[in-house]
Amino acid sequence: MKKYRLYLVIIGTILSVYSTYSFAGIIPKQSKLQFTVKEEGAPVQGEFKSFNGDIHFDDSNPKLSHARLVVALASVDFASEETEDEAKGKNWFNVAVFPNAEFTSSNIVKIDQQHYQVEGVLSIKNIKKTIKIPLVLTRQGAQYVAEGQFVLSRGLFQIGQGVWADPDTVADAVTVQFHMVFTN
Repeated sequence: MKKYRLYLVIIGTILSVYSTYSFAGIIPKQSKLQFTVKEEGAPVQGEFKSFNGDIHFDDSNPKLSHARLVVALASVDFASEETEDEAKGKNWFNVAVFPNAEFTSSNIVKIDQQHYQVEGVLSIKNIKKTIKIPLVLTRQGAQYVAEGQFVLSRGLFQIGQGVWADPDTVADAVTVQFHMVFTN
């Protein structure tokens, strides 16, 4: 009987905590995670086809909100299979050793009605860096859409080693664009 009551208390506590937040899951089929980098001065676009995550969003108090996104690096998609194979290899993402990249927010600040800044840790190849991501958040029925872009340094994450490390061959700056759809 005591175990049963303890169980009910624990469940009740969990439900009361969860009811404070809007719990959301990213809808990958409606979302996009793309990037652009310049190779010998020409823009090259790619995207990641496989990612998932959780967003816990409280619009009345964004500081209580947080987000986590996990990207399967082997899902990198370019216009050519040869480029994709190279990107998955040891000199780039080294997916055999580091299959995922992960972003975990630590602070979300509301700038105005639709603009937010998300600060958190981006981990690629087990290298962790704090980044800030500006985004626009809109609500569409029961869904939210977070859109934005940011620039990261591939060199900070040791992406593109050997002959690929030269920023004259492949630029160090990578522009990441995202369109994340998630539900309450």
